[in-house]
Order: sequence, then structure tokens, then C-alpha cells
Amino acid sequence: MSPRLRLLLAGGLGALLAVYVGVDIANESYQLGGLALLVIGWVLLEYYSAPKPDAWALALVLLGYIVGNRGFAQFMIMPDFPLLPAEAILMVCVPALLLRLAFQQATPFASDGLNFSILAWMLCGTARLPLDLYRYGFDALRDFATVYYASFFFIAQALCRHEASRLLLRRALLYGFALLPVLSAAFSLYPDFFLTTLTWRGVPVIYYKDDLVSTFLAGGFFYFWAWREAGGSRVWLIPAAVCLLMSPTIGSPRAAMLGTALMTAAWLLAGRTRLVAFQAGSAALVLAVMLSVFLVRKQDIRETSVYSVYEHAISIFDVTGTGEYIHNETGDPGDNNRFRLTWWRTVAEQTLEGGPVFGLGFGADLASQFLIEYDMLGADFSARSPHSVIMSVFGRMGTVGLVLFLFIPAMMVRETWSAFRQRNYEAMGLWSAVWTLWMSACFGVVLEGPMGAVLFWIMLGMAHDATGRNAAAPPAGAAAAALQPAEAAGEMAASP
Repeated sequence: MSPRLRLLLAGGLGALLAVYVGVDIANESYQLGGLALLVIGWVLLEYYSAPKPDAWALALVLLGYIVGNRGFAQFMIMPDFPLLPAEAILMVCVPALLLRLAFQQATPFASDGLNFSILAWMLCGTARLPLDLYRYGFDALRDFATVYYASFFFIAQALCRHEASRLLLRRALLYGFALLPVLSAAFSLYPDFFLTTLTWRGVPVIYYKDDLVSTFLAGGFFYFWAWREAGGSRVWLIPAAVCLLMSPTIGSPRAAMLGTALMTAAWLLAGRTRLVAFQAGSAALVLAVMLSVFLVRKQDIRETSVYSVYEHAISIFDVTGTGEYIHNETGDPGDNNRFRLTWWRTVAEQTLEGGPVFGLGFGADLASQFLIEYDMLGADFSARSPHSVIMSVFGRMGTVGLVLFLFIPAMMVRETWSAFRQRNYEAMGLWSAVWTLWMSACFGVVLEGPMGAVLFWIMLGMAHDATGRNAAAPPAGAAAAALQPAEAAGEMAASP
């Protein structure tokens, strides 16, 4: 076919499509127009952008879930169709990635323990999904999200093989973690503005879930610190300190405290004592200022937020839930401990009785027995997760699913040790953020919902890539350049 004829055919088809889309928009239907816009934008990014279009999509959800959190998670891409951001990105990125890899004769999987562990667990969950769909309908698909969110790991891992895309994802994390403390503080001070004014189609653009904000702030601290250790500007110590000091003051900070303690110990084992000195110095400075104010005002320290942080910390060890807590902001963490332990026990009993090998299935009610024992029958209770991803996996996939799932953190431990032993700072920052999310997932609803799961699996893919790609720490100059937005943009433009 001659080039002229091909151009005429393409132009004619494009004109007909434009007329059809215009009529559709005139009838106040925007689905086809939105699809056409997406296709055009994708093609333009594919040809004129250094990062791949998939990377821009992942960067968008990274920023969205860190900065917008629950608000972003509730966005409906199309008003009359229940398609949320995470699912929309998967519907676009998975086929695009598979098509691109098919042309390259490559695979999205790598031959290593972490890839095999995640893939085996996903296949196990997928194998039982058809039966659960027949029994429980849409509830089964909703609970299965815990499994299919792991697809983000393979997408991120594949994109990180492309330098410009990898740098874009790193910058998305950088800007997200930097904006979070500012916007979360503003949300606390002016909630009405965010809930009633800053909305889209009646949904708040920014709406925070306290335990996730606290966890993200803890992860952000390690992320900024790792970049500084790699030779970046001292300016990154400012957001690092802000994230560190804000994390324990947000509601429900206990999982973030555990994650911070765990990763601080890892940095110490790696011989990076400056991190602990920075933590102690930052905390001491703030405490000194606050105590001075208390003394001037003659205020009882038990009435301050500092005492609430203290009570949250000691409540971690209140396993029986019998402790007494006096600060209003502390609430009753002892009762919260009993709540979790009772639910975990009842889920274990239900599963061992009704499905010890393959679990009760996606869509099964894991709260029925718990509501009876905790005397909550008749209460407005819609939670589907027993506030621990380990118990969720055991309840829905049984012993087989749990054993396969636990291979994932086992492989994570091995790769984290490798990164810290080699002082691979890019990987160390990512692994630290990943582990803070993992700790939160063991005590809360994190990997069952998109706000935490999407961030976790993408960062896990990035951390895995960084560990395998850098056998040793990168040169300080290269690491510092990756931290500077202008220079990073230049690197991306120069990348193939």
C-alpha cells in the first residue's frame, strides 16, 4: 500500500471516529471520548516521552495513594461504572506490558525466589476463585483484591528495567513523601475545606486514614535518609525529620512505631549509627522545646500530646488489654488489643474447623463468630478483614495459602539483608519503606485495600530491582544526581 493511500485511509477513519465521538459527547456521554483521549495520550507518551506510559500511570497512582489516600481511592473513573483507580491502572498496564514484552520476547517474571513466591501464591488464590465466585458473588472478587494487587509488583519490576521509567517512579515517591506531612497537617487543621470544598463529583480529593498516614510518614523518613546517605543534599534531612517526628503523633501510630523500631535495628546492624543519632537528636530537640513551653505555662505533661505518644508506645506491650490510659487522644488501645486478639482467635478457629487446608474462601464472612464473642451482634459492622493480612490469608486460603504467602517475607528478609550488607542505599531506602508497610499490614487493614497494597507492591518491585541491579552501593555522585529533580529530568530525557 502506498504511503499516500495509507495516510488517506487513516485520516478518513480518524475523521469518522471524531464525528462519532463528538455526537457521543453532545449526548452527554463521555466514555468513548475518554477512551479516545486515553489512547491518544498513550501513543504520544510512547513516542515522545522517555519514561514509558505505564510508568506515568504507576507514578500517578503512587502520588494519588500517598497524597490523596482514601480520597483518591474512592474516585470513580466513570460515573456509572464501579472502576476504581487501582483496577483501572491494572486493566491498562497489564495488557500493555504483556504486549510490549511479547514483542521483546521477554517475560515479566524473573527466575528468583521472590518472583516464584509471589507467583505461586497468586496462582493458588486464582485457582480457588471460580468456586468462590459461584458461592459468594461480588464479595469474592472484592476479597480477591488482596491477591490481584500483587500484579503491581511485576509491573513495577519490569518498568524498573528501563532507566527513565525507574527514575520517574523514584521521583514520584520522593514528591509524594515530601507532600504528605504538609497536606496531612493541613487536613488536620482545616478538615472542612478538604471534605466539602476540595472535592470532585462529591468525593474528597484528599481524605486520610490515620494508620496509613503514620506508616507512610515512617517509611518516608527512611526513604529520605537513605538518599542523604547516598550523597544527596542535606536538604533532604528536613523532610526526613518532619516525617520522623510527625509519624507517632498521628492517630493509630503503633504499627508505624514497630516498623520504625524494626528498620532502625536493621540500620544499626548495618553499622549506620548516624541514623540513630539523628533520630535521638531530633526527638531531644523537640522534647526540650516542648518541655520549656510546659514549664512556662505550668502545664501538666500528662495533658500533652507527648504523653499520648508515650501511652501508645507502652500499649504495644499491653497484650491482655488491662492497662489504663488517661489522655483523650490515646483512646483505649487496650481494648483495641483485645479486639484484634479475639478476632484473630475466632478466625483461626473457624478456619481450622471449616477449611484448614484451603481456607473458607474469598467472600466468606470472617466476622460472624467474632461479633458473637465480642458482643457486637446488631452493631453496624462492615469490616471484612481481621486487621492482619496473615489472618486474612489464612482465613481465605487456609494452610496452603498461608505457607505460600509466608515465603514472600522470607525472600524479603534475604534480599533486605543483601542490600544492607552491601550498603546499597537505593535498595535500603526502598526496603525500609516496604518493611514499615509490612509491619502495619500485620496489625491493620493495609494489603487488603488499595491505599496500602498498591504502594507496597510497587515499592517491593522497585526494591527487588534495585537489589538485583546494584551489586554494590552506587557512586555517591550518581546517587546524588538521581535525587535532584532537574538533573533527574535530564537523565530521563537522555535515556533510551
